Amino acid sequence: MRIDFEKMKPWVIPSSAIVSVSLLLLLVTRGVDILLYHFSANVFGVLYTQDAGNLTNTIGGLGELVSAIMGIEITVLAIIVQLAANKYSSKIMELFIQNRINIIVIMLYVITAIYTVVVCNTITGEKVPYFSITFCLLLILLCLIIVIPHFNYVSNFLRPTYFITYVQDKIDSDLREIVKVTAETGGNPPVSIVSERKDSIAENINFIGDIALNSVIQGDRATVLLCVATLKSLTVDYLPLKKSLPNTWFKFSGLAYYDPDFSSYSRFVLSVIERKKIFLERKVFRLFEMLYTNSRVSLRDVASGVLLNSELIGSGAMKESDNGALHCTFQYFNSYLRIAIRERDPRSAFNTLEHYRVLAEELLDVNHKMVETIFFYFKYYGQEANKFQVLFILETAAHDLCVLMELAYEKQVPNQAALLRLFLTVDEPIEESKEKGSSKEASLIGVRVAQAKLAGFYLLNGEEVMARVIFEDMKFEPYGRILKIQELIENTKEEEFWEITPRGVNFNFVSDERRHALKTFFGWFEEKEVKES
Repeated sequence: MRIDFEKMKPWVIPSSAIVSVSLLLLLVTRGVDILLYHFSANVFGVLYTQDAGNLTNTIGGLGELVSAIMGIEITVLAIIVQLAANKYSSKIMELFIQNRINIIVIMLYVITAIYTVVVCNTITGEKVPYFSITFCLLLILLCLIIVIPHFNYVSNFLRPTYFITYVQDKIDSDLREIVKVTAETGGNPPVSIVSERKDSIAENINFIGDIALNSVIQGDRATVLLCVATLKSLTVDYLPLKKSLPNTWFKFSGLAYYDPDFSSYSRFVLSVIERKKIFLERKVFRLFEMLYTNSRVSLRDVASGVLLNSELIGSGAMKESDNGALHCTFQYFNSYLRIAIRERDPRSAFNTLEHYRVLAEELLDVNHKMVETIFFYFKYYGQEANKFQVLFILETAAHDLCVLMELAYEKQVPNQAALLRLFLTVDEPIEESKEKGSSKEASLIGVRVAQAKLAGFYLLNGEEVMARVIFEDMKFEPYGRILKIQELIENTKEEEFWEITPRGVNFNFVSDERRHALKTFFGWFEEKEVKES
């Protein structure tokens, strides 16, 4: 029969270590006893009875005590570690077994028990090994003393902060090792090393994801948010390292094809991920999407945490000029909006649009042309929300775009005119967005309020031409609707909304200065009405 030494390692290595240490201790202590008897300096003899039989019984009883304590400790630890593993992830059991301190404590109990049995059964009446007995008692006392500190250590070990930090350090270590090996090999590290580290990193990210998902089920908000923040930190720290990673890192191979975050994708999607070099980003965002889906109703603060950290990843991608990661961020924000619309959850879409807008505000400084794409997305999902009768989302998108338009003016981005054209089509269905004049579909009042607010902003800043563009777009509205828009703005006196909301602002509010400027804007409609009548 052929022996598989790889399978025997978990048995042979620990057993050999325990036996070796036990024998080494026995040989050393007995050697000391021999020297003490040789030089007639056995000072430890005065500490014990001269009756070898009583001494043997005492030491034997203490050995049984150590064995009993070891059994109790192992039983209790097995229960509490298994409970933690059931609560968070089965990998916790693996981490516990791999932890050096836990290994050392358990080995101490086993070595002490073995050493005590051997010493107890080798005591003779002629030359009692008093030093060995003393050393044995010290080991037994140490085993008794460390019981409470070890339980305290294990309780801290089983806190999510500990093992999440441990996994984060492990991922960081693996990434830096790949960077180091890549640099040492001139950009062509062994494929086996890259694949091994990549699988390890993916497994550890899955571990954090499992903890987060299980914590959502149990309503443990603090742990979920810690996991989300950790995943964000890992991704943002990873972005600057991408340039130093080999091309093989971004290719799918080995276990990556069977990863649950990628196994459902077509070959086309996998090829896009490889081309854009967004393997790790897609993995993290896939976990974010699952957390958003599962927490959006029951744990809204967790869903908000997912949105905030998604925004921060996008911000990190901008700083590194990583268009692949940035586009990935946009795709997942769009997915968050789709989930909210599909589930008819306007509040989640409301929160998503805010974080999306903040990301677009930063994008104005980096790539103002790409902001046009964001405008299209806001329009598209606003119209999708209307199609599914999810109210207030199109109006929210319009007010967010109004904020972006004002910021674009303050930053004097070159494509303000193009952004304005897009903004004025927000109330149009996608298929009719190119039509003008009276054929335009009747718009929603909330969207027109946002457009009127922007006109007031332009007039306040002396930009009558830009305000006239908005007027030309709105002049086909019934005059009664214009009056209603004017009334809504003039009657809204409080900037803070009268309910508790994540944003806290009243969309229809404008400052006194802008309200005064809007009188000129609404006066144009009055003049038009007088002429037509």
